[in-house]
Amino acid sequence: MNSIPLFLRSDKQHVLIAGATSAAVSKASILLERGVKVCMVGEGMIDVVAESGLQDLFGDQLNLLSRAFKTDDLLGKTLVYIAENDPLEEERILTWTNLRKLPVNVVDKPADSDFTTPAAVKRGEVSIAIASGGAAPVFIRRIRAVLERSLPSSLSTLSSVAGSIRGKLKTIFNTVEERRKFWDEVYDKADEFSGLKNDEVHRKLLTLANEKAETSSRTGLVQLVGAGPGDPELLTLKAHRAVQQADIIYYDRLVSQDVLSLARRDAEIIFVGKREGDHGVGQDKINQLLVEQALLGKTVVRLKGGDPLTFARAGEELAELRAHSIPVQIIPGITALSGIASKTQIPLTDRNHSASVSLITGTLKDGSTQDWKSLAGEGKTLAVYMGLKKASEISSGLIEGGVSSSTPVAIIENGTRANERQFYTTLSELPTMVEREDVKSPALLIIGDVVSEAAALQNIHTEINQARVATA
Repeated sequence: MNSIPLFLRSDKQHVLIAGATSAAVSKASILLERGVKVCMVGEGMIDVVAESGLQDLFGDQLNLLSRAFKTDDLLGKTLVYIAENDPLEEERILTWTNLRKLPVNVVDKPADSDFTTPAAVKRGEVSIAIASGGAAPVFIRRIRAVLERSLPSSLSTLSSVAGSIRGKLKTIFNTVEERRKFWDEVYDKADEFSGLKNDEVHRKLLTLANEKAETSSRTGLVQLVGAGPGDPELLTLKAHRAVQQADIIYYDRLVSQDVLSLARRDAEIIFVGKREGDHGVGQDKINQLLVEQALLGKTVVRLKGGDPLTFARAGEELAELRAHSIPVQIIPGITALSGIASKTQIPLTDRNHSASVSLITGTLKDGSTQDWKSLAGEGKTLAVYMGLKKASEISSGLIEGGVSSSTPVAIIENGTRANERQFYTTLSELPTMVEREDVKSPALLIIGDVVSEAAALQNIHTEINQARVATA
């Protein structure tokens, strides 16, 4: 059901609720708490409401009529709720309400209703409404619970005070952008305002604003942000916030569109990654762009797949930014290895198989190969990034170094994404598997006895054992 999200001023509403039922009491409670004048009508209404204590709490704001509905009850009303148990009485009230052209909600009957009452989260002057048109109430409850947990407790006080200092902030900050950034910082520090009274929050906000105005310069901020391994739900809360606050985002090929969609509508989003057959934007150019935009006073996010400090060339970007005295923040991300290990249920260390994990790049800066012999050894787990093109060298080098040719290997393409593919083989068969299955980048190789614990392999073993039992 299509609907228009609107907020009505509570002090201008006079609502009729028809039906002496628990549903009617529930609706009345929501409205009364928002300051709405409510009239409740229905036989036995006084007895039904008495148990709730609403009359004691809201006094003259609530009018109770313990009798059957009359058409005159609609006079002066702006909205009507019908919560009747009697279908005939419900139909009678609905008919008269429609004749008077009043917006009506028939409880639990969205097809007969002009509007629905959304689930709401309220913090001071901030109200968030969630609705599904009655189609998915369970989802709405879950979403509301998530919002309740995620909003800072101090938001009530902050939102109440915010309006009173808007004029003052215009004299402190010259531009809308400066004021937006100030409020972004306040929200990030919301916990510092917990437990403070309104006047204390008022003073603290003005102090922070003046300090920011005095210390601010034209130099902006660069954040090197990890977008995680691919699944957008594995993005951290801090990375989420950075993406939402960025003025400009430079992103790599491995960053999903779901993550990019979190950016502000007015943010610039620029691709600087590399696609197959295209070398893309060079690292020197990326460094230059980061510096240029930061010197313009912008908040710049360099968004990378996985973790920004793991095979993501963050060291080169850090050096360039530090050389220009540009403030830098690093926001970690879940690595491709961590995400893939969790998805495949491969324990990276195991007392029976492996006491160490090595993260290795298959492609060195000058195009040369790793010394795979030196990386060989028992009781190790090797995770190889960017190793597809070196599959033959990896296989032969490790075997020459003493690793068993039958050592299990996992090849995970597009790990944690919707189009993920998993392949399992042995070290000697690694090059053949990569070629036969036409494995594409991005792909991660996990080499070691721990791979035998992968969920997919365990399922195969279970099926084999069950088949043996069935034929025994």
